[in-house]
Amino acid sequence: MEFSHHFLFPNKDYKELLSANITILPIVNQMQISPVMYRPQIIDYFTKSGILIASHKSLHRGDCLDNEVIQTLSTIYSKSPAQIMIKWGLQKQFIVVTKTSSMKRMKENRNVFDFSLSTEDMEKIDAVTKEEDVLVRFEHEMKSRTS
Repeated sequence: MEFSHHFLFPNKDYKELLSANITILPIVNQMQISPVMYRPQIIDYFTKSGILIASHKSLHRGDCLDNEVIQTLSTIYSKSPAQIMIKWGLQKQFIVVTKTSSMKRMKENRNVFDFSLSTEDMEKIDAVTKEEDVLVRFEHEMKSRTS
């Protein structure tokens, strides 16, 4: 069995943790978040509880860089699709974690502080996530936690 620390810490587990009268509360919940895996309800729950959200797989392993919405915004803002996705996460106030072995992409990924996405464009990116993808991810996370 492969162990991964990238599992969503669900509301139920958090409530159970709080009921144990712990003295040091969690301050960060790391979960998979990207424009194609955006889960505002659970994000809102934790941010309202004062917990920061760390996004891993912020670029969805590059699988969605050719998404039509991301591509269109990339052209409009004269930024790469990865930069659009990173900026979306930063504007959502996530701790955005990306991974690459390419020095060129590392530099490009850091170059996201000279523009802002409009509210309308942020909403377009929010709408990229499909509900069925969220359900599949949730089932995968729950299955992985119990196996």
